[in-house]
Amino acid sequence: MTALAAAVTIVNGGCVPMGLTSTEEEPEEGPLSRSAIAVRFGDLLSDPFNREVLMNGMQLTHPPHPDTLALFFSDSVQDCSLPLIGRGPSPLATISATYAFWQSALFIPPELNRPGLIDLRDFRITTYLAVWHPSHGGGSALGDGTWGALGGEEDKTLEIVSSDASSVSVKLEWRTPPWRIEFNGVPYKPDLDLGGDYTATYCGAPPPSIPPSPGRAIPGAALAAPPGGPTPDPDALHLFLGSGAESCADPWSSIACTGATRVTLSLPPAYQKPGILDLTDPAIAASFIHSWSTDCSATELVSGVFDGGTIEILSIDASGVSCRVYGSHTLLDAGAFDADGLYTASSCP
Repeated sequence: MTALAAAVTIVNGGCVPMGLTSTEEEPEEGPLSRSAIAVRFGDLLSDPFNREVLMNGMQLTHPPHPDTLALFFSDSVQDCSLPLIGRGPSPLATISATYAFWQSALFIPPELNRPGLIDLRDFRITTYLAVWHPSHGGGSALGDGTWGALGGEEDKTLEIVSSDASSVSVKLEWRTPPWRIEFNGVPYKPDLDLGGDYTATYCGAPPPSIPPSPGRAIPGAALAAPPGGPTPDPDALHLFLGSGAESCADPWSSIACTGATRVTLSLPPAYQKPGILDLTDPAIAASFIHSWSTDCSATELVSGVFDGGTIEILSIDASGVSCRVYGSHTLLDAGAFDADGLYTASSCP
């Protein structure tokens, strides 16, 4: 356990001010501004000092993709040049401020950065939350004030409403769990409602748009049976989605030790039209397989079926299928799996 100056910082790998329940006097208020800023993560890392502050202050083992959309929200003023409030020279993993504030950040990977609803439980999204309350005068927490797995199982969503070259408008639904911790024996319950509508001004150019994730659409009559599996329905259209789904010649090939993912499902004739389907519908037999890393020295290949979620068929024709997966967050013994995103499954010849 490491002693802290009354900071609670949470990392997962609002439009309303913070309310704090405490037995002590309320601290001096900071410069309230209800601010939101957005930045391409790679631009933050271009400055060596800023990179060190971000990696240490957020306790990141690996930085997100450079084209990740980084969104910062706070009830105080935020600076594009150094977004993490109160972070500065060593020790980098602590906060220094004379006023109370909260700050949250969401790091949205390129494959999810599109208009629409985003499930913040997705393991690919890094989240950060800092609550600073100087009147508590010290305390203890895990590591340097970091609580892992902030994502949790509580429903939290971000809707990207619209964006242009100068800003991105979002709607955040995120109320923190009812934590109860102690600083120097004094009960302390952060009671935060971070949700609300924000317009985040870009610090520099926005991240570039990327194409949908790849996939293949193969008629059952042209598809061989999977190893040890049943013969595919010849009337169904079978979809192979994800980074391990690009081979028409051998769509069932192993993805072990590749770090890839593959989602498979079949569309019976009645389902081969635009519409929203439940991923748990037995008629489509949706399943996934995921290789956690390229390290073949460990058992890292997991597979299963979805706990929930939907797949929306956006368009379907002779060229292929355009679809969107949402709410696919599924718990595994090794962690969690998500297949959310936009896909274009091109037809195999």
